[in-house]
Amino acid sequence: MNRVLFLGYKDCRILSFLKKQKGWSVFSTEDKISTSVLEDIDPHLVVSYGYKTIIPKDVISKIKDKAINLHISYLPWNRGIYPNLWSILDNTPKGVSIHMLDAGIDTGDLLYQKRVDFDNKETLSSSYEILQEEIQDLFIENWESIAKVNFRNIRKKQDKTIGSFHLRKEGDQVLKDLQIDNWEVSVSEVKSKQDVQIINEIQAIRAKNNTHWMDVVKLAFEIAPEEARDIFKKIKHCDFQINELLKELAEND
Repeated sequence: MNRVLFLGYKDCRILSFLKKQKGWSVFSTEDKISTSVLEDIDPHLVVSYGYKTIIPKDVISKIKDKAINLHISYLPWNRGIYPNLWSILDNTPKGVSIHMLDAGIDTGDLLYQKRVDFDNKETLSSSYEILQEEIQDLFIENWESIAKVNFRNIRKKQDKTIGSFHLRKEGDQVLKDLQIDNWEVSVSEVKSKQDVQIINEIQAIRAKNNTHWMDVVKLAFEIAPEEARDIFKKIKHCDFQINELLKELAEND
């Protein structure tokens, strides 16, 4: 009898699916595992999905070639927390990935992936649920291959020159900055709030830069007032030409 150790969600389609597979016995837990627990079970396959506990390195070393993790992002983009939020904010690829489990956070070799897109009408909550359904479908669709526990010919290293990683505190901060206090906000609203935030940041920087500009003007008139006055006459003339062109553009039907 083959044994699979399932780490994570107690209530999910994958766990129910595994329990129905002939020739497989399933052990599941959300708790921290140790090498002694691992030795007692002696699993042929380890599946991590929604597991919130850091796996000790000594455990990782014993299961590294037979353990996979399910992550709701299109790796190497958006490793870590709130992957659907960051894919919207950063306009990065959206999707789901099954990868080898290693000591890093969502850094293991890739096995299976699928791109997933959201409509602007979707919310942070619904986009999260879409990704959860997609990752479970991806696992079930590839079960026959996964069950062989021979990933040598399909595993592919993640591209370290691209991608992104975010901690929980980063996500919490950006939600606070955007004044998002629940996950029912739509994708289009998130983008709109982000636009406003960017505009406000630009406005703040421009205000600071205007001060710098005036400091340069003051310095120029202190050091070389006549030369500075000639330069500003040229600036004034160029501004006049730009205003005339803008007027022409505005009236051009």
